[in-house]
Amino acid sequence: MENLKNLIDGFMDEIIEIRRKIHQNPEVSMKEFETTALIKKVLEESGIEIEERGLEVGVSAIIRGGKPGKTIGLRADIDALPMNEESGLEFASKNPGVCHSCGHDINTAYLLLVGKVLQGCKEELAGNVRLLFQPAEELGVGAKYMIEKGAFTWEPVMEQIVGVHVDPLLPLGHVGLIKGSANAGADMIDIKVHGVGGHGARPASTIDPIVASAYLITQLQTLISREISPFKPAVLSFGKIVGGTKANIIPDSVEISGSLRTFDHETRAYMLEGIKRICKLHCESMRTTAEVTVNASIAPLINDAEVIDGLALATRQTIGEDKIILLPEPNSASDDFSEFLTKVQGVRYVVGNGSEDPRTSLTLHSANIVFNESAIQTAALVTCQYVFNELGFDCSP
Repeated sequence: MENLKNLIDGFMDEIIEIRRKIHQNPEVSMKEFETTALIKKVLEESGIEIEERGLEVGVSAIIRGGKPGKTIGLRADIDALPMNEESGLEFASKNPGVCHSCGHDINTAYLLLVGKVLQGCKEELAGNVRLLFQPAEELGVGAKYMIEKGAFTWEPVMEQIVGVHVDPLLPLGHVGLIKGSANAGADMIDIKVHGVGGHGARPASTIDPIVASAYLITQLQTLISREISPFKPAVLSFGKIVGGTKANIIPDSVEISGSLRTFDHETRAYMLEGIKRICKLHCESMRTTAEVTVNASIAPLINDAEVIDGLALATRQTIGEDKIILLPEPNSASDDFSEFLTKVQGVRYVVGNGSEDPRTSLTLHSANIVFNESAIQTAALVTCQYVFNELGFDCSP
């Protein structure tokens, strides 16, 4: 049996070609039809069993080991963003207004590469590997979609799951690991304050929702300053207020929209309850009423310490101790991989993208960002070695 690096190197030319095809033909969330078809085609040509689970977009596939053991899930997100690409690459997006500026084409190519490697040695694996190509991460609904389709009840049932994302803030060839809180949860909050409109010259004959809303926004911030521990951070920001049509008309209602970011499940639950409580009681005190709607919710992403230790070992075995970066703090962005982690233990780790080309260190979602294809190789080395360790296979030459 060849060693792992040689196995991966042998597939890289093919994987790069596939990655560039995906990059050139991006599709937005829940519209990833061509991407799904291409993934299935590559898996079928590799002899990997596709699981027909009623998914309109996205793919689930299974690699059944030759020996009994647990089942590990591996996830990659496949959707693109609704924005133009300005990278200047020869294989830049051909679809106006859509591009892979979050690097999901890199993530997808990585998992296809891992699938090819693991399929080639499946008889030696004491357990199974499920490959989940997840749609609609950018909308925060793709993980829930796969869960609703039964992803965690399908036989064989997954006992662990690992996700990877390319990260331009880390140097190329490195792996970023963090135990516990890794990414913020996100909840979009819509509040509608109802009053009774009328003439601005006679406010006593109205119930003013604008004044009530102004006080409400400041009162809600006391959840952060007076009710949440400083060691359990949360961010509550309001970015939209809509109410009224003219300076001397008090409207009937005001709409307020904001976002909540939290880093653990307990703080998130407390904040959501607190927002509803303050809205209700404050508005009652000012004779108004409030409707609170929580939309597009994504749970905080909490990495399992045991799986992190296993990935650290796999990193040392493949690319070296010096390539491990222990991340000092969680990322305030969100990833709906967190929904999978509410079902089983697992980890989402990151691989570096930054190099001497300054475009590789731009923030995700930048129109000018360029992704390094060697990051695919780094992620595949670490993940394959982790799977080998967990499923009892020694791939040494």
